[in-house]
Amino acid sequence: MPDDDEWTPGDVANPFYAVNIDEGLAVPHEPLISEDDWIMANVRLIEELGPEPYLRNLLSVLKGNYPRGS
Repeated sequence: MPDDDEWTPGDVANPFYAVNIDEGLAVPHEPLISEDDWIMANVRLIEELGPEPYLRNLLSVLKGNYPRGS
């Protein structure tokens, strides 16, 4: 890193090349829950949150903004 503590694009590694996904995680697999169970869980969540916050969250996830644990 430069002496003046200023970051440049060359100082940062591209995470695409830094992370390797185990091939075993990318193979076809059975769903963790049934579609009916998923639907019922989301119906309850809509009832708890309300339709607008639920749909905003769903849209955010579909755009790739996944929730992170704290």
